[in-house]
Amino acid sequence: MKWFPIHIAIKDLSFMMFYFLIMKYDFTNETYLPETISNFPGAPKMTFGDMISASLFYNIIPLLASFLLYYPIVYSAKKFFKQKSILSLMLTGFILTATTPIIYFAFSELKHNDYYLKSAEIIAWTLCFIISIMTYFLLNKNEKYCPTESIKLKNDKKNAL
Repeated sequence: MKWFPIHIAIKDLSFMMFYFLIMKYDFTNETYLPETISNFPGAPKMTFGDMISASLFYNIIPLLASFLLYYPIVYSAKKFFKQKSILSLMLTGFILTATTPIIYFAFSELKHNDYYLKSAEIIAWTLCFIISIMTYFLLNKNEKYCPTESIKLKNDKKNAL
């Protein structure tokens, strides 16, 4: 839980970063299509700094929403999963990562953005989910798991002394 800002940055910025990398290096052969050139002519010329700054700019709202939703989701998951396991960490990571596309769809009025190219978008979302869930798992697998009841008991014992 102490590494949550790193996980939030990775989960919210990775989709755009992967999308920009796919478009820059033309991994899906979509970069030089006429519709791409008309909508996104600078894709092959983007630098890494351009990608990061554009990702930050376009993801300000998802980043803020993630900071607000992160702790309630983790707290709920700890209450739901009584013991820490690989499955509980993976499902919690999936739920946390799913907030990003939900926010994207909510702000696009539940319509799919047609300016993203399908192949590049699917690959970028897939990589985003894989990297985000792996990051959450790796950052939290060694953390001591404290169910919410034991946190309350520890605080009550400290207050009693």
